[in-house]
Amino acid sequence: MIPLPKRYARIIVGAAILGAAGCTSSPAATDEPPSVGSKQVSPCAAGQLVLSATEVSPGATHRGVRITIGLTNGTPACELSGYPEIEADQGGPVIRADHTPRGYPGGLPPDRDAPPVVIMTDSSTPPSVSASAIVEGMAVDANGNSCPTYIRLRVTPPNASTAQPIAATITACALEVHPLLGPEMH
Repeated sequence: MIPLPKRYARIIVGAAILGAAGCTSSPAATDEPPSVGSKQVSPCAAGQLVLSATEVSPGATHRGVRITIGLTNGTPACELSGYPEIEADQGGPVIRADHTPRGYPGGLPPDRDAPPVVIMTDSSTPPSVSASAIVEGMAVDANGNSCPTYIRLRVTPPNASTAQPIAATITACALEVHPLLGPEMH
């Protein structure tokens, strides 16, 4: 074995101690909802949410739309997690988006498969926090034929039962939607 200089040996020993300490602690499991400050946070309700859409820069034949979900002013903090349900219904035959963790223009990082919980706050509680999900598709089919261009998406947020129509343009034969992410994951 090759002897290490003392400073490297100390670094290795220190890293081992810190790593072991981090591995032995685990958070207590609880059924309590997460809290913001001293308030308990509940799941967001459909009537509290405001939706918008923006085009994501396309690449090659990939097309994408970012669905952003925010809170109406004065709404208390709440949480969202999971996938919105997406349906394109104007411009071609109705298509529903498949849930996928990641894709070409975005989604979860490669080391993560579970959607995060996003604690949402409105613009009257700076900094406001919204959640967004990427909807994507290919502009051509497997044979190289052009796909329909849709001009509207119907979006059903998690914990909601009614879809909200939003103006959004995407050319696709099939759609995928990735989970909602908070601003720290974009």
